[in-house]
Amino acid sequence: VLSGMIASEGFAQAQAQKPVQKQAQAANLYTPFMLSLVSPLQVPSEDYSVGGLRLNILYGMCNDFDGLDIGVVGCATGHANGLQVGGVNLVDGEGLGFQINALTGYVKGSYEGIQVGTANFAWEMNGLQVGLLFNASKSVEGAQIGLINVTDDMIGVQIGLINVIKKNDTKFIPIFNCSF
Repeated sequence: VLSGMIASEGFAQAQAQKPVQKQAQAANLYTPFMLSLVSPLQVPSEDYSVGGLRLNILYGMCNDFDGLDIGVVGCATGHANGLQVGGVNLVDGEGLGFQINALTGYVKGSYEGIQVGTANFAWEMNGLQVGLLFNASKSVEGAQIGLINVTDDMIGVQIGLINVIKKNDTKFIPIFNCSF
């Protein structure tokens, strides 16, 4: 009797989860092209993931991004993989590729690749950050080149006027700093 109750309870839970699973699958929409004037004035809507080309005339938003992203301000609420060229590139998840930012490149998660811009930030950076003014990351494996470079942990080098590795024996060294 007990095993029958457990089995029927498991079946009921599985049936209750089916609509939730279908909603999650429906929410994972995909498009090869996105055109944005200012989100939400974009085709298709920001709920879509892009695998291909995204053009952001002023401000565009999508779920995940894989491909080429060009525009003034681009935002991905998931991951961003590929080439991003713009004034500001914002990624709420992880990223892989090359960001070219006139002003700011921001990756909330880990980023593997190259960030070039006036100011760059990635929670974890595996690659190269080149910032005219500022580079920051919680953790870096690679290099930071800019006027001001800041990280907590580093395996690599910093080249700039102000170089800070917070968890290093020598936390601040101008011009060149490294930790291995």
